[in-house]
Amino acid sequence: SRRGYGGLHSARAELAMAPLVDVWVPSPDASESAFLPGKVLRVDGDVAEVQARSDVHRIPLGELRARFDRGDDNLTCADSTSLVYLNDASMLDNLQRRHRQDEIYTYTASVLLAVNPYKSIPGLYSEEQCARYRGRHIGALPPHPFAIADAAYRTLAREKKDQALLISGESGAGKTETAKIVMQYLAYTSGADSDLARRIQARVLQAQPILESFGNAVTLRNSNSSRFGKYNRICFNGEGRLIDAGITTYLLESSRVVVHGANERTYHVFYEMLAGLSDEQLGDLQLERGRNYRLTSGHGPGVWGFEERDVSNFRRLRDSLQTVGLDEEQINASLRVLAGIIHLGDVMLEEADGCPQLRPAEEEEEAFSGRQTVDLNEESAEKAAKLLGMDTDELVGALKRRKIRIPSRMSLHEVPRTPSQFRQALEGLIKSLYKRLFERIVQRINDSFGELRPTVEAQADAGSGQQIGILDIYGFERLQKNSFEQLCINLANERLQQYFVENVLSSEQALYRREGLPWSDLALPDSQPVVLCIGQVFKTLDDFSARLAQGMEARSNTDEKFCEKIVEEAAKDSQRNQVLKRLHMSSKRRTSAAPAPNEGFVVKHYAGAVEYSTQGWLDKNNDRLLTECEDLICSSENSFVKSLGEEDQQKTAFRSISRKYTADLEALLRTLSTCNLHYIRCFKPNDEQKPKLFKERLVLDQIIQCGTIELVRIMHDGYPNRCSFDEITSRFHKLLPEKFQRYRTRTFIEALLLAYKVPRDEWALGMSRLFLKAGRLKMLEDLRSESAMPEAEVLEQIARDIVRKQWVRAIHAVSFCQFVPKFIRQLRVQRCLEKLRKATRLGARLPLFLKAAPGR
Repeated sequence: SRRGYGGLHSARAELAMAPLVDVWVPSPDASESAFLPGKVLRVDGDVAEVQARSDVHRIPLGELRARFDRGDDNLTCADSTSLVYLNDASMLDNLQRRHRQDEIYTYTASVLLAVNPYKSIPGLYSEEQCARYRGRHIGALPPHPFAIADAAYRTLAREKKDQALLISGESGAGKTETAKIVMQYLAYTSGADSDLARRIQARVLQAQPILESFGNAVTLRNSNSSRFGKYNRICFNGEGRLIDAGITTYLLESSRVVVHGANERTYHVFYEMLAGLSDEQLGDLQLERGRNYRLTSGHGPGVWGFEERDVSNFRRLRDSLQTVGLDEEQINASLRVLAGIIHLGDVMLEEADGCPQLRPAEEEEEAFSGRQTVDLNEESAEKAAKLLGMDTDELVGALKRRKIRIPSRMSLHEVPRTPSQFRQALEGLIKSLYKRLFERIVQRINDSFGELRPTVEAQADAGSGQQIGILDIYGFERLQKNSFEQLCINLANERLQQYFVENVLSSEQALYRREGLPWSDLALPDSQPVVLCIGQVFKTLDDFSARLAQGMEARSNTDEKFCEKIVEEAAKDSQRNQVLKRLHMSSKRRTSAAPAPNEGFVVKHYAGAVEYSTQGWLDKNNDRLLTECEDLICSSENSFVKSLGEEDQQKTAFRSISRKYTADLEALLRTLSTCNLHYIRCFKPNDEQKPKLFKERLVLDQIIQCGTIELVRIMHDGYPNRCSFDEITSRFHKLLPEKFQRYRTRTFIEALLLAYKVPRDEWALGMSRLFLKAGRLKMLEDLRSESAMPEAEVLEQIARDIVRKQWVRAIHAVSFCQFVPKFIRQLRVQRCLEKLRKATRLGARLPLFLKAAPGR
């Protein structure tokens, strides 16, 4: 019988089908498997006795999942929609079996699920593999990112509409590597039959190592974690030839330059430079190989074990910079800025315990009331100033003292900075220099593509083509300490998750209803309350940051006051109070470095609750550098450093990072709304980044959080492949003899499916489209490529059935035509009788009205 459209059968219905039915049982041990295989011994009401391993458990029916025993551990499904029982336990088991066999990719209809192997699999991404997948439909070969990329490329060529590949997943799931694999295939399949295409192809591939060096870092969860989001655009002309490319970046985590967690690193480029430069080159930059600088090591011994990789990556970085058009002088200028940043990091003195020389805020004003200035490392300041083209005294003076305007005297007065103000100025200068250097590198990469199109004709050709976009954006983050950057990152994930729900799941269900197919809606997750709540947090943050930047009410515009306000406002709102909560005090919090109740809050995201620390948010949200520090950059004798300055500093003291980030995010979503979307969901099998280790509960959480379960259920119970009637008839008309071409479109399509014995529950005719279960469109494509023809007896029977149906429809039409006049006459008689009844009643009452009229 046909499977119910509402989803899975109930547990009771599954268990009632046969004795000793196989099931999945939730594992009682939270540290091991998520589910255990078991057999139902008997059912007692809503509870079943289940034998799992050697134990017998009494478990509510609702907690059991039906299981199909394959018998052979090596048997897996390349497409999750082909599973006999579609539930989270069966999906998890299938992914684990495939991961064990190094089959790290699995389809869910047209969506690709990728499990990070944390190792190299020989031959998986070779040029031979590229050739295998070129022009092949999804499902014709084992699951692979090449297949998704090829589908996007062919759809672009056929429909002349922009495409986008959305690569999502948590940090460490392999998004960056997957994006590189996709770009490798697109560069291959678009061909290099012209000099322009070959040069653009080289720059597309060489841009990635540059972005990795300047934008990726080692974190606890990932040794190559992207600390920014990027949208790569690869443009093609009408013939499918590569003609242009570009990169848009989102929210570089600039705070990582000045602070990173234990057992983590700042951006790769610093370590690659220290490892890859010669001793003479390091000497010119006044750097020492192997030394623990504060920016590279933090307050600990640093992270080791990447030295060989850093050396090879630095050679790759220099080659890539030259490929995108930087000469030796420009590369050296960038390295001088990086070296200057390293020395700036050592300007702040540290006490014996390794902590910066800072005092509690309440002691600062008293300690510095006597015009005392902060002590700093003069040697490091001198080295930094020399490399950055700044005067040492001016650099030290800008860091130690701040200028305040005295209205009564119309003059400026210098006062010493407190330790916290000194640290803010120093870190602000470091972060701004690095962020602007990163943006300059990205701009250089984008400009390099334009330089390859020297003619007006080529420029016009680039502007009129279509593009494939590849979105590689940071995954959901829940770190030891979560700050402003993590809230921005998680907002992006919330918006993309909601976009996925609205544009994939909801639209899928709406399409079935619109086309007249029977369907019972599934309850879908809703991220909108979280998105609105974070939007209100950013609005309040902008108010506080702007007032602080303008010097208004300094004591009332603090991180603590900001935190208290958003928590109070959330508590008064019926929607927001379910999303944002106050931090609760605990004995652990009182004795640890965790934030106090007025220094953070908790947000309930789709992927789980996250604690955020609001310390430093008012400064982090301001993209403006302190005036004294900006003047240092703008007056630098180093032309490259000077070009990084902002001359319009005096226009406004505040420029909101959260507002720009939100606007960029909305612009990205608008871009995606104009594209055909292709999804790749990446999963990490363990936190240790070890091969052959698959932690079921960790992967299960990711499967549930990203909406994969809902997607699989809709795709399995619904129809993942759909084509318009015109498309089906034009593509497959040769699969039936000429005499079938005279039939109407719907009749022809129905005859086509019946001729090739496609099961009736595997397809459905809507109002304007043919809907097919997974794999059926591939079957038709294979038949077309093989020029197959159905059996003559089957065709004759179908023709007879068509004639019979036409006679039946004709009889029905004649009967209807005979019925309509009779029905109309009957309606007329009924209307006439009704009018007669009304006239009779009025005639009977009229004499009474006339008799009563004179008395009035």
